[in-house]
Amino acid sequence: MQKKILIAKPKYSKFSPTGYRMLLDKGYSIIETGLERDYTLEELKALIGDVDGVIADSEPWCEEAMAAATTKKAAAPKLKVISRYGTGMNTVDTDAAKKRGIVCTNCPGVNANSVAEHILALMLGAVRDIVNLNRDTKEGKWNQYIFHEIAGATVGILGFGFIGQSVAKKLTGFDCTVLACDPMPDYEAAEKTNTRITSFDEIIEKSDIICICVPLVADTYHWINADSLSRTKKGVIFVSDARGPVVDEAAMTEALKKGQVAFFATDVFEHEPATPENTPMMLLPNVIATPHNGGETYENSERCGICTAQQVIDVFEGREPFGRRA
Repeated sequence: MQKKILIAKPKYSKFSPTGYRMLLDKGYSIIETGLERDYTLEELKALIGDVDGVIADSEPWCEEAMAAATTKKAAAPKLKVISRYGTGMNTVDTDAAKKRGIVCTNCPGVNANSVAEHILALMLGAVRDIVNLNRDTKEGKWNQYIFHEIAGATVGILGFGFIGQSVAKKLTGFDCTVLACDPMPDYEAAEKTNTRITSFDEIIEKSDIICICVPLVADTYHWINADSLSRTKKGVIFVSDARGPVVDEAAMTEALKKGQVAFFATDVFEHEPATPENTPMMLLPNVIATPHNGGETYENSERCGICTAQQVIDVFEGREPFGRRA
């Protein structure tokens, strides 16, 4: 029987043509979202009942979604694999998937370079206040402010996985001191990038710039909070391309207003899509905000497309898929 694949990642066939062709070449029937946003829970519940596999974006693959059916038969009887287009698994309930025998995968390391480049862009933009200088100059204001350099600074990286390591590698040319912490540190990678593995506390207390590269799990929820912010150097810069809830935005807002944090450059938010209404912090002049698109490059789209397509194919053909999470 022909397999049916739901592609929830917007514009998959346009930006991941190789992966899309891989699925077509296997004879799969494809339902591709035409939306420019994630599916809602109700939309998923209406689609999931006769789907064999999913290439997921950031829509909510929770217990309710997986238990849904479009018929009166058993819940989601055909679904065998959810392949997450990216690395974050915080929108996929892997425990619920395991109960139903659904394989869950992600793309570990595939987007590391694109996200690391975005982190460097945010960092440089914050250090030199590029956004505000651009606005002022275009308004005829010749404000020649003075800034610090990255050279000689201490940059702390919270999370030394694929993305954190890529950031450290790119920082080797900036003549700065790089610190990193991770529950399972890769000392070999640290040595190659001249990075010193240390504690969360030392990074918080000694860094001039702090890059947040950790996944969202129970232990990292609001990891950056009023307490940790109070212990930083005054005028520290934070850069985040992790997951929004790692930062307590209310506490960060207060630290930004008081000058404890000089700049917060972030690609992620507690509420997404972020708006001035649900994220008033973004209107502060010392915040750079981008719409969670650190991984959105042509090159990464092709890599993730190939990765997710191969994972789906492997599950259907009885092979162990790369990046299995459940």
